[in-house]
Parts: sequence; C-alpha cells; structure tokens
Amino acid sequence: MKKLFLLLFVFALTAHSSFSQPVPSTGLPPNPTGSSYWGVNTLVLNTEPIGPMHGIKASNGTIYLAINDTLSTTSGLIIRKSTDNGATWTTHGNSITNRMNFPRIKLLEVQNDSIICWFLFGSQVYGWNINTNAIRGFDSTTVNDFDIVKSSTNSVYLWITTNSGGLRRFATVTNGYTWQNPGYVQSNSRNIRMCMSLTSDTLMATYRSPVNPNIEKSILRVARYRESALGTLSTIDFKNITDSSTIKTEFNIVASNSVAWFFYTSGTTGAIDIYCKTSVDNGLTFGTEFLVAGNPNTDEYYFDIGISGSSWPKYCDFIYYSDSLQSGGPTNNTDKMMYKFASSVTPGTFGSTAQISQFYPHWTAANCKPSAVELGSSDVGAAWVGGSAGGYKVYWNRFYLTGVREQLGAGIPDAYSLKQNYPNPFNPVTNIDFSIKKAGLVNLKVYDILGKEVSTLVSNKLEAGKYTYVFDASKLSSGTYFYKLEVNGYSETKRMTLVK
Repeated sequence: MKKLFLLLFVFALTAHSSFSQPVPSTGLPPNPTGSSYWGVNTLVLNTEPIGPMHGIKASNGTIYLAINDTLSTTSGLIIRKSTDNGATWTTHGNSITNRMNFPRIKLLEVQNDSIICWFLFGSQVYGWNINTNAIRGFDSTTVNDFDIVKSSTNSVYLWITTNSGGLRRFATVTNGYTWQNPGYVQSNSRNIRMCMSLTSDTLMATYRSPVNPNIEKSILRVARYRESALGTLSTIDFKNITDSSTIKTEFNIVASNSVAWFFYTSGTTGAIDIYCKTSVDNGLTFGTEFLVAGNPNTDEYYFDIGISGSSWPKYCDFIYYSDSLQSGGPTNNTDKMMYKFASSVTPGTFGSTAQISQFYPHWTAANCKPSAVELGSSDVGAAWVGGSAGGYKVYWNRFYLTGVREQLGAGIPDAYSLKQNYPNPFNPVTNIDFSIKKAGLVNLKVYDILGKEVSTLVSNKLEAGKYTYVFDASKLSSGTYFYKLEVNGYSETKRMTLVK
C-alpha cells in the first residue's frame, strides 16, 4: 500500500526547475503613499493568484513569497523572491507544476537554513524544499486543514484536522523526513492555527470545537503545550476562548515571551469586525475581547498578524482589509489595506491606523488573504492582491522606518530629549529612546569615533510623541560610536559602546 501511495504521489505532484527570465516588476503608476511610516507599493506579481499565498524572510535576508499562480508561468505554485526588502522581485527557479488551487500554504525556515513550503494538495499535506526541489508527503491521512510551527530547538510541529473531525499532532526533528511522537488532541474539531512563544517554547493552538452545524459559529478553543524535549510536547491545559453566538470566519494567534494576542472576525457581510483578546501570563488567562478594527458602514476582514522586535518590548503587527461596501467600484479611498500595532508593554492598546495600500485590496473567492512578513528588528512588510487599471496583481509595501516605534499610551512630551541607549555596552542590538514635543523632520544618525557617519536610523517626519529605535549594529565592528538626534532646531548627541 505504501509503494502504491508513493507511485500515485509521483504522478500526481510534480516539482519543476526552471531558469527562465523573471517576471518583470515594473510599470507601477504613480500614487501618493498611504502613510509616512510606509513606502510606495511595489509590484510582486503581474497576475492575480488563484489561491492563498504566504511569505517569510529567511536568515540570509531573502524574502520568499509562495503564490498560487497559473497565469505568469507554466506552473501552479511559484516562489517570488526579493533580496532588497521587497524593492524588486524575481521568480525562484523551482516550482510546483500542477496548475490548481492549493487551499493552504505555509513557508517555514528549518535547520540548515532550508526553506520548506508546506501545502495542502487534495486531502494530503506535503513539504517541498524550494531549494533542493525535493517533495515529501506527510502520510495518507485525509486532511482538511493544517498548521505548522518551529520551536527554538528547530523541532517542527505539524497539527492537522482530519475529514472525520479529529485533531492530531506530530513532530519532526529531521525537517519532515521522519515524524515522531504522534498525539490525538481532540475529536469533533475543525481548522487549526498555532504559534510558538519562542522564549518559553510554549505552543498555543487555536481551533474550532465542538463543531457547530454552522461551522463558523463553533466555539474557538486554545490548547497549550510545552516543549519538554526535542520533538516532544507536554500538555498544559485547554480552554474555550469564545462562545458560539457569532460567525467567526477567521482567527489566528501570536505570542512572544509571556504576551499573546488572539484575533478573530465576528459578524456577516455588512457588519464584519475584528476583535482581539490578550494574555499577559503566557496564555493562562485571556482578557475581555475588544474591538481592534471596526467602523460603521465598513467590513474589516482578511487579516494577518506577526511579532517584531529584536529585544523587549516586542510588537504585534496587524494588517487587514477595510472594505467600505460602496455601491460602485472600489478605489483607493473606499477599499484599503490597513496596519496598526501594539507593544508588549501595553498589549491591549493599538496605535493609530495607517493605510499602506495605493492599490486597493481585492476580495476573491479563492481566499487569497494578505501576508504579513516580519523582516527583522522592528521592520515588517505586507503582500496583498490589489486592483489597478491593468487588473488584479500582487503588491508589496514595507514599514520602511526600520526600527522606530511610537511608545503607545506615553502621551505628548513637554520637551525634546534623547535618552541613553540600553543595554550599553551592547552586542549587537540596543534600544534608543527619544521624545519630540512637536511634529517635525527627525534625523537620528550614528557616527564612528572619527566623526564619520556610519548609519542613518531615521530621516522622516514624525508626529509629536515618544519613540524607541531598535538599532541592529551587527554589520559594525566593536568600538565606541555616537548617535545624534536633530529635530526642529534641537540637537543632542550621546555615546554608546559596541562589544562583540
């Protein structure tokens, strides 16, 4: 039976290696930026995907975006990549040639810097190494949904919901070549989304159970497990996190240190909003739900979330589609990709909303939701399907003020100030706090001991407020450096020491 399954797999699914010319990434019409914190939209793919997409940034700095595509190439699942933080994009040489909708896709970087694209094909889960082009099927279990995460020990955990309603979990320490420690979590379940709180290696899994006749009204639960050894999970607890009173089409969870954010949509077309619950005790308890995205006469949905920040505090990045439900066709003023964030210091307080799209987002029955891609430090990018005069395409934008974050809830300062960096000495990341009492053009730069400028951290207009810049000096040599803040005629310089 196993040989027959492998034979069917080889015929059914084909990986393709190609070194053809990349799809061009030019031709964008000019548009004003949606926010001073975000850049101008760039083109990722010149055609509309037929299914979901997912992106990550690898440790070598390359951004990869897996896309269901059947128009721009001869393949069905392609990888677009960028080595310059999304300014330009090319097509990766390997692809999956089956021209169909893969309903669930997730990229994961595992040990040995391998990038594995996990996807659902029919009712099976497969792992595709995008660099070696090797494909492995998980097993012959019939699957309707899955999620997969990696711990700090490079153990990978795959959870699946089966057609019979079972929620099952598996582990691998060999990048999916072999699987171990299977576990049966719960019956009568559907859908699964997970996160790993890497500092404590606590896995949080959210899912529907029991399954309501109207599946999207099912109770959402969270299961917590702790990694007790390589590839081994030990149960902590289970709890209901919502009731069954409303439609909840989308849900997801992220966590870092002891702070977790759980998001879900609530309502039907014409009244869809996004709610959030937070935990400050590693998921032991969650607070009261609060509205994180909801306005009259709009629907908010198609969201994605991530965690940024190389040191404390961490930030929850949140992107979503705001649909004004207008009677005519969509425009940049009616349909928008939006962004906001919260700090782990005040996880229930999200800052002001920024529009990041100059090409209005597009709802599609193919379920191609936007993808938030964490870029390191406090930087984040977003990919979505947007509309233009030339049709629907995949676009990208980036939080280009790398590292700078407003200290939410801090109020308007009554003076300009530049604080001493912390930690100091540092290796290689440190925090720089500064305050500006009036909006203005802010310049924050780093100089070496000879007075030569070595890095421009901020050069942009900022509103009055208190800010933190997370400075990554991994490309600099050990030594003494000076950082200088200039805004509205105010100037101050302080010294810091990098010790590697």
